[in-house]
Amino acid sequence: MAGPLQGLRARLRQVPLVAYLYHRLRESLAGGGPVDTRHGFRFAGDAAMQAGDFEAEELALVRKLLGEYGVLVDIGANLGLYTCTARSLGRRAIAVEPLPANLRLLRANLAANGWSDTEIAEVGLAAEEGAAELFGTGTGASLVQGWATLPQRTLLRHSIRLTTLDALLGERFVGERLLIKADIEGAELGMLRGAQRTLERSPAPAWLVEICLTENFPGGVNPDYAATFEQFFARGYTARTANAAARPVTREDVVHWAAQGHADSGSYNYLFSK
Repeated sequence: MAGPLQGLRARLRQVPLVAYLYHRLRESLAGGGPVDTRHGFRFAGDAAMQAGDFEAEELALVRKLLGEYGVLVDIGANLGLYTCTARSLGRRAIAVEPLPANLRLLRANLAANGWSDTEIAEVGLAAEEGAAELFGTGTGASLVQGWATLPQRTLLRHSIRLTTLDALLGERFVGERLLIKADIEGAELGMLRGAQRTLERSPAPAWLVEICLTENFPGGVNPDYAATFEQFFARGYTARTANAAARPVTREDVVHWAAQGHADSGSYNYLFSK
């Protein structure tokens, strides 16, 4: 019966009111208190994150990079796993997160570890300042309507404020090495278009960015895939997969993947650096 029941649940979640109630229930159940984790800090809200099973290779890479980079800019901070990792290593962090349910647990996780001075920016990042609707919830909230099969008429939406990464950082951290992690569910190109000065900083930041080609996009493909990579390639950044393989990625690879409609890099997450 598992198959039919799973299918029924999937169909029910396509009904806007059912999807809304389902996700609100999940949010309420995620409010358990912080527990000690293998990461070396206390954390609440997600069992996989607590256990160390969530993005294990990416998190290991961030830990390694934070030996060289003094500030983490955590774009799409969610519940604060990467922000808390940076703080546990004695690094500064800016947590960028617009979703109210995530912000509640992000603040709780920082407070549970006594990190009261961590900067939280309650905004989305885009090409220009303004306002937008954020669709969905949890780790899948997106500025892209219909992301990850979420119904077009979903009630799971929030009005949020938008700013640019350039405006958020301003002239701060001049001369410092920034590590910028961005996991923003399809809105990467807009964020980068609002980060032109940041891309040109010296020393150049390292960027860990999730970029999907076919996964989760409502039209079946990311129309901005190659253009997103080009924001880095045009400025002299090199790219590799952000997993244990650390596979180099070239402009020719990206053009080929976009043309064939399939990326065989072995990862959705990429590290860009100079």
